Amino acid sequence: MSTVKPVVRDPDSKKRKILAAARRMLVKRGFQDIVLDDIAREAGVAKGTLFLHYKSKDELFTAVFADLVDGLGLELEALPKTGLEGKDLLLATAKVVLSHFDHSRDFMAQAGTGRFPGCGDKSCGKLMDKFRANQERMSAIIKRVSKDGALPADLGFAVGAFFSLCRTLTMRKVMEGHDRPLEREAEKVVAFFLNGSGVTL
Repeated sequence: MSTVKPVVRDPDSKKRKILAAARRMLVKRGFQDIVLDDIAREAGVAKGTLFLHYKSKDELFTAVFADLVDGLGLELEALPKTGLEGKDLLLATAKVVLSHFDHSRDFMAQAGTGRFPGCGDKSCGKLMDKFRANQERMSAIIKRVSKDGALPADLGFAVGAFFSLCRTLTMRKVMEGHDRPLEREAEKVVAFFLNGSGVTL
């Protein structure tokens, strides 16, 4: 059986440092209290370097959210190539989604509403397209794990339910204040999902 290797992106590039700094600043201070000089200072880059990549706060914070969504997309795209099948693939998927949500829980509230601080309507529309692409990736995984092609009556609802179970565990972690890695809960997600979704393995 194949193992799932995390998708690695270059953490040392200036662009990634800027995105990481913008995310930290957004969590600490909120969109309204940040100027681009603050982010350049936090990232340890010159303001001119920041402007080479992002011309405005809207563009920068849209990129922060897009980076999170794209990161999950890369992980979901890699999963069907692992050779895993059936429940093993679904379990690996749950671990990937839970781990992603665990590391992104500071952004979970915004991601659920379709509105993102500092992002205009056009930017929000592009971000929602990225969310829809991840929904499609998840649909492809559920189709792959379903026995004999026996899909749930409403595949879109099943995908939403899977993501919602992972989000629920994220919120529970925040409320309970524990520090256990969420991916340890993957078996619970898969068991609950299979009992209520209609997917047959």
